[in-house]
Amino acid sequence: MNRSFKLRSGPQIASQQALRATQRGDMAVIPKEPLEWLGLFRQQMDEIFRYLSTLEGREGFTEKESSPLVDIYETANSFVVEVELPGCEAKDITLSICCSTLVVEAVARDEIGPGVNFICLERATGRFCRAVEIPPAADLDGVRARYRRGLLTVEFPWSKTSKTHIREITIE
Repeated sequence: MNRSFKLRSGPQIASQQALRATQRGDMAVIPKEPLEWLGLFRQQMDEIFRYLSTLEGREGFTEKESSPLVDIYETANSFVVEVELPGCEAKDITLSICCSTLVVEAVARDEIGPGVNFICLERATGRFCRAVEIPPAADLDGVRARYRRGLLTVEFPWSKTSKTHIREITIE
């Protein structure tokens, strides 16, 4: 089987999207801000990985792994990570901290009975994994987590003591 795959750059993608939108009669959406270009880049990377996962040799995997959507923000009192884990139960979620990285792992179970023929299947099931770098000013010992209605919220309070993040090391 010979499949060709061409990696497109941001401006090419945007111009192709604009052309398709114009052909459909839609307004063209071309990113104007650097962060919008990053969002477009992420969409294209997701498309590449989806394509690569369909290539031969991947059929041997029984469980697919995907990366859940994450919102990360800070308040005056804390650093907060919110992870969308629809279809997961709290017992199927594992949180761990390795060095200064929060690792979220979960499994969304597929509970579809036999004889079901899907017309459209967009919701992801299987194993989810996401790693988030925690800022040095966050208090790792004071972390709290809660899971409600498919949204995992992990909150790190800011450390009360000031830590030196960079220190010089003398050379002997």
